[in-house]
Amino acid sequence: MDTTLFEKYMAEITEELDLSDFNMRDVQMKLPAIKHKWVARLIQQKIELNKYERLKAEAIEALIPNLRREGNVLLSDVALAKQAEKHETVQKIIAKIEECEVLIEYLEKIEKVCNSTSFDIKNLVEIKKMEMT
Repeated sequence: MDTTLFEKYMAEITEELDLSDFNMRDVQMKLPAIKHKWVARLIQQKIELNKYERLKAEAIEALIPNLRREGNVLLSDVALAKQAEKHETVQKIIAKIEECEVLIEYLEKIEKVCNSTSFDIKNLVEIKKMEMT
C-alpha cells in the first residue's frame, strides 16, 4: 500500500480535527472546507480505482491472445482470463486496486468523523457552559 499517502492523510486529519479550548471556534469555522476537502479526496480515489479497474481489464484482454498462442491446450476465454490474472503486470494493477480500496475505506471513515465533529464541538461547548455555572 502507498503508506506515504495514508500517513499523509492521517497526519492531516489529526491536525485539522485537533480540538482544544483555544481552537474550537477556528475548527468549527473551517469544518465545511475540511469536509469538502476529504469528500473530494474520496471521489478522487474512487476515480483512480475505476482507472485501475479499466487498466486491469485492458491488460487481461491484451494478454489473452498471447496466452492462447502459447498454450498447448485450447482454453476458454474465462480460463485464459484467470491465467492472465497471474501475470506480473496484472498482479501489479491488482495491488494498486487493493491500495485504492483501502484508501477509499479510510476516506469514508474520515468523512464520518468529519460529519460527527460538529456534534463533538457542540458537546464540548455544552460542557464548557456547565463548567462555568
